[in-house]
Amino acid sequence: MKLLVNTIFALLLAIQIQAQESLDSGQDVASLEQEIAIINSDPDIGNNGFKFETFTTGINSKYSDYGVGFFKEKFISFSARKIGALAKIDPNTKEPYTKLYCSDITYEWDLRRPLLFSHILNKGENLGTISFSKEGDRIYFSKSIKEDSKTFQLYTAIMNPKVEGEWINITALPFNNTSYSIENPHLSKDGETLYFSSNMPEAIGGYDIFKVKVKSDGTYGPVERIEGSVNTVLDEKFPHTSLDNKYLYFSSNGHNSMGGFDIFRSRNAALSYVATRNLGNTINSNKDEIAYIPATKTVGYFTSDREGGKGGYDIYKIREYVVEQNVAGIVRDTETQIPLADATIVLLDANGEEVATVNSNNDGEYSFPVDAFLDYTILAYKEGFERNSTSFDTNTNLVATFETDITLDAKAAEIVETEEKTFIKIDNILFDFNSDQIKDISTITLNTVVTTLTQNPDIKIDIKAHTDIQGSDTYNLKLSKKRAASAMNYILSKGISQDRLTSEGYGESQPLIDCTTCSDAQHEMNRRVEFIIVRD
Repeated sequence: MKLLVNTIFALLLAIQIQAQESLDSGQDVASLEQEIAIINSDPDIGNNGFKFETFTTGINSKYSDYGVGFFKEKFISFSARKIGALAKIDPNTKEPYTKLYCSDITYEWDLRRPLLFSHILNKGENLGTISFSKEGDRIYFSKSIKEDSKTFQLYTAIMNPKVEGEWINITALPFNNTSYSIENPHLSKDGETLYFSSNMPEAIGGYDIFKVKVKSDGTYGPVERIEGSVNTVLDEKFPHTSLDNKYLYFSSNGHNSMGGFDIFRSRNAALSYVATRNLGNTINSNKDEIAYIPATKTVGYFTSDREGGKGGYDIYKIREYVVEQNVAGIVRDTETQIPLADATIVLLDANGEEVATVNSNNDGEYSFPVDAFLDYTILAYKEGFERNSTSFDTNTNLVATFETDITLDAKAAEIVETEEKTFIKIDNILFDFNSDQIKDISTITLNTVVTTLTQNPDIKIDIKAHTDIQGSDTYNLKLSKKRAASAMNYILSKGISQDRLTSEGYGESQPLIDCTTCSDAQHEMNRRVEFIIVRD
């Protein structure tokens, strides 16, 4: 332990000295600061909210085997397994050059004995990761250059429409450069984005993950290093999008790696990838874990050189036990505690990026699915109310629902001035049928009138209540007077002085819409309470 502490201290000191030298020379030291953060990270991260069960696949050899993806319901891998007595040996790995293989997949996602995938593609040097278009008619693959088996370039080919299984028109991608390596191609499900890893000069570390747009005419856009929290000053490789494109999986020996390369996941936030998380110790180890390949929502494959394997690197199957968590709550008016329907609730991650948006139901309720071991913020807003937010974390790996209610303060009602009158603009005041009893939901509206009167102590208002034409004139007049008085009494109960308020009922004598055979909508518009500002 003492040796470990001394080693880390010495390494930190060396980096700090290097940082000071860079600072003295005017160079950017942001990458060095990130390197210090990586060294300070805790490798004992636990399961980090993920639960995986790992299985051997049965296709591994005494050499290195790597999983790469799927093609027409077969599992594709590349392997250094020896074929024949005169197999060409890679001077760097001391194993035979890798070739592509395919395996049948059982209904339980086990893999059958691998067979050579393509004699055309398997010619020459090391073959690496490959990726297919959704239709299976185009392939992207990496292959090492003759001069250096550790330097790869990217190629594409198409399926011969006349000969099943024959790949033709093998073409090097235009951004290849033998001065650096381009590896691990992965084509997005829609075929519009090609991801890869490279140590090209634009990388902030050793290897970074890049992307390029694949245009409909077969040309490519500019190469871009992906934005967000994925790339570090160390190495990021083996990008692979999730089946629903919500996440990017990749391997890194940076971040909070437990040792060597670990598998990480970042959330797709449209223009960047954020909220990077280590998949935890039920899949990662102190060895290398690379090339995560999702097959379903809960089944996938990865490659590792962990202890207990059959060869150098082996392919493993994993089953994920999804920890289902939710955050749920009720949006209420702060003063009345009445639930607010149709409020907009936004779930934000720790970086302030939007994860999801919902509207509250008629009971003010909302809910979101959330991930374990993350920090979130909930932002709620509704017309006529001030915005409010609250934060919470899901620091547990248990199935759980986090109760998070949120309240909104009603804004002051707007004062509107026209040629005919000046009035306080509000939603209509609702009453029970044939009653002067104010509905609970309308007390929120009346509170906005109270706020306006409080903020404008010099104004006085005349409360005018109106009914529709249903019922007798006498009854409607009496009902409107009671309703005007009910509205005034509510405002008085909130501390507004009596000398600032008057009320009167007008029955059906002053309709907004003059109709004899009125629709329900017209009746509703005629039933109203007005708050007219009185000028001295």
